[in-house]
Amino acid sequence: MTLPNAAWAGMRLFCLVFAAGFALGMIRETGLRPLIGADAARLVELPLMVAISFFAARWILRRGGQGDTAWLLVMGLVAFLLLMAAELTLGSILFGRGVSAFLGDIFTLTGFLAFVAQALLIVMPRLAASGTCTPHGRPET
Repeated sequence: MTLPNAAWAGMRLFCLVFAAGFALGMIRETGLRPLIGADAARLVELPLMVAISFFAARWILRRGGQGDTAWLLVMGLVAFLLLMAAELTLGSILFGRGVSAFLGDIFTLTGFLAFVAQALLIVMPRLAASGTCTPHGRPET
């Protein structure tokens, strides 16, 4: 597997995770936030997004093969960088939040935990690869 293939896999991972995060974010903001508050709603969403990241990475790896550890890390890094770019762009366009507000959020407990959960996307392909089965359902040997 080549590094361009890893970048392509990272783009697919980003698309899956971002779409799921966008949908969950809408549910969080309209359903949970008014009931339990902004921080608690974000904390409820975090484990779901980590699980989605894992299963999305595993799904991509099962369908597109996988490379060595460097290949998997490139895949995760591309997905993470695209996710950060999308967060900054949408935050700016939809909510008028700039880079300083984005970075300032990381210095809150909830913001830091959210950032760590997002940063796990970098290693998620490697974690998912350790449990990946062949397309026929048999564990790889």
